[in-house]
Amino acid sequence: MTHDSELRRNIREVLFRDLKKKARAFQRLHGGRNSQVFRVDCDDGSAVAVKAYFQSAQDPRDRMGCEVRALRFLRSEGLRQIPMPLAGDAARRIAAYEFVAGQPLRAGEAGEGEIDQAVEFLRELKGIADSGRAGDLPAASEACFSIAAILRNLDERFRRLDEASAGEPELADFLRNEILPFRKLAGLQCRDLCRKHGIAPEAEIPLSERSLSPSDFGFHNALRCAGGRLVFVDFEYFGWDDPAKTVADFCLHPGMQLPSALKQRFVSGMMAAMPGVPKLPYRVRAVYSLFGLKWCAILLNEFTLDPLARRCFAGDGAKTSRLKNAQLEKARCMLAQVTNDYHDFPGRP
Repeated sequence: MTHDSELRRNIREVLFRDLKKKARAFQRLHGGRNSQVFRVDCDDGSAVAVKAYFQSAQDPRDRMGCEVRALRFLRSEGLRQIPMPLAGDAARRIAAYEFVAGQPLRAGEAGEGEIDQAVEFLRELKGIADSGRAGDLPAASEACFSIAAILRNLDERFRRLDEASAGEPELADFLRNEILPFRKLAGLQCRDLCRKHGIAPEAEIPLSERSLSPSDFGFHNALRCAGGRLVFVDFEYFGWDDPAKTVADFCLHPGMQLPSALKQRFVSGMMAAMPGVPKLPYRVRAVYSLFGLKWCAILLNEFTLDPLARRCFAGDGAKTSRLKNAQLEKARCMLAQVTNDYHDFPGRP
């Protein structure tokens, strides 16, 4: 039995067992890079979205458990800009959600209305965080609550890439001549800003200044529904995080391609939405380039074995050498963007 037929059999069993629905037709949906996502039409005329989650020994994170728990909690808090979880099978790593009748936002389609909806959603998450009802939730994936922790995470990523660059001359050249010099510059700038604004790099931000975050938040994980309403998806990494990371990642995500005016609107909106985080403008400025460098490192993950296995699971079967070259070019573009933003930061405090 092929993997695909076995997966569909498992989905049928989960839907019938938990929802008493008989799967009639499967449609593979695009967009999932760490999972396989399907629209499943059932005999009763309904449709559900089903995700099959990737997991490996190198990355044991429970993406399914995190996403299902996060969405159940947020729905219980009254949020409706997210899909409703319907069923799940932890052993098979399969979960079913309500099917959202919306269209993905293509690069360049977002405008001021979409930016305002994103800010409002994050403002609501901050309100839930401040309510005291989210204390049992975990930290978001790779959350860093101090600037020193961000630097350590970044340098560990570059260390692994340096090891992977043996036998990869283009990667080695990019790391040595472009990435690492900018890493030194960004680190110096970060520490200068910390000294100027009284931010202790080793000190973790207090709970009152943290928020809840999908961690991978942006229009690449949103669907536009009737009337322009956005529904946000993909909460596999959800948890407590530093709002400065959320702001930086939203502006920098490679799938976003936001013009400067919309970045400015988002940054300004987030500062107004989180008045209880007094040094947020300065923290964002201090860590922005660091998270840009982290995105460069994430794009270069393709030079390691586990991300390649994950892409193959998700159905992205491009040849390894071509995929590596493509990701290296994306990392170069990201570094160019970060370098430009270093001199012309969106929302300079």
